[in-house]
Amino acid sequence: MNLEKFLALPSEAEWFGEIQTGWDGPDGSSASTDHIMGIRIGRTSREYLDMPLPANLYDYRYHLGRKHKLGRKLRRAADVAYRDDCIRYIQQKLEGRTMIRIGVVRAWFRYFVLRLFGWTAWRD
Repeated sequence: MNLEKFLALPSEAEWFGEIQTGWDGPDGSSASTDHIMGIRIGRTSREYLDMPLPANLYDYRYHLGRKHKLGRKLRRAADVAYRDDCIRYIQQKLEGRTMIRIGVVRAWFRYFVLRLFGWTAWRD
């Protein structure tokens, strides 16, 4: 699987295809409390409408990494995309530079935690 395909948003058929073949859907395992600074970034939901939330998309990508035994390069790409998606959500939803900065720091912190410990979830 190439990087572009891996990082692309899944279609509804791809999303539900993974669920039908045994994926439980987003489970909150992405070092996520489902919120950053009160902004929802994930939901333990199998609904396709929740797919674009950063933590849900991240869980989907990690599922693909385990299923297809993808390498470290794609794991790092998933972690970076999660961080960047969280930052984008924060910047769109929060007001005030201080609040945005705090949210960005929290997104970076989550990224570092995922880089340190995410390899265990990447393996099957």
